[in-house]
Amino acid sequence: MGKHTCLAGLLMPLLFILFATPEAAAQTVPRDTTYQKPSLPTGPPVPVSPAPQPTQPVKERPVIVSPPQVIIPDTVRKEDNREVKENATFVDKLYYGGSFGLQFGTYTNISLLPTVTYRLTDKLGIGVGGVYHFIREGDISLNNYGGRALLQAETFEIGDGAILLHAEVEMLSLEYLSAFNAGFYETSRKSIALPMLGIGYRQRIGEKASFDLLLLYNVNEDRLNPYSNPVFRASFNLPFKR
Repeated sequence: MGKHTCLAGLLMPLLFILFATPEAAAQTVPRDTTYQKPSLPTGPPVPVSPAPQPTQPVKERPVIVSPPQVIIPDTVRKEDNREVKENATFVDKLYYGGSFGLQFGTYTNISLLPTVTYRLTDKLGIGVGGVYHFIREGDISLNNYGGRALLQAETFEIGDGAILLHAEVEMLSLEYLSAFNAGFYETSRKSIALPMLGIGYRQRIGEKASFDLLLLYNVNEDRLNPYSNPVFRASFNLPFKR
């Protein structure tokens, strides 16, 4: 009895060690042998940022700085123009010119009408001038001479010119036939005033020069009046000082 008891006491630890080994534990613990397929993403694709490219240095463009614009007020400009006009000398406002006419043939008529004009303003001028007429018909020759005073005013601007109002008084010493008999003739002289009024057009040529076309009416109705209405004249104006 005591012998069997000792044997039992030795076998019990051996059995415990045998069942406690890994192989035994593997037989007692069941393994999960089911294969699981890896799951794929089902959401929207994730944007992939491009790989950074090597940056090149940016060349700086030269900055061109324009000079500041100087704005001159109109008041200053007007004052400057006023100073220029005030500083203008007497000669700066003087103009010379006039008109002339030539007609040759059996009846010859040469007319010279020089003038000198002074500009009171940019639009208004006064002037004086001379008058000379040479008339020849056959064997008869006549000479008329005198002077004149005139007033001109520019009105409406048209293109590069302006409508011109013209008034003048011409004092003329007329030579006329007082007697004619058997091929002989005698001449006499008479002084006559010839007022003329009219309108015209002034075409500017350059900064100061101009060309005038005038249509005038002779008020005097004396029978010795050398002008027949209407009177056409073409004249020019040039500055003394350019």
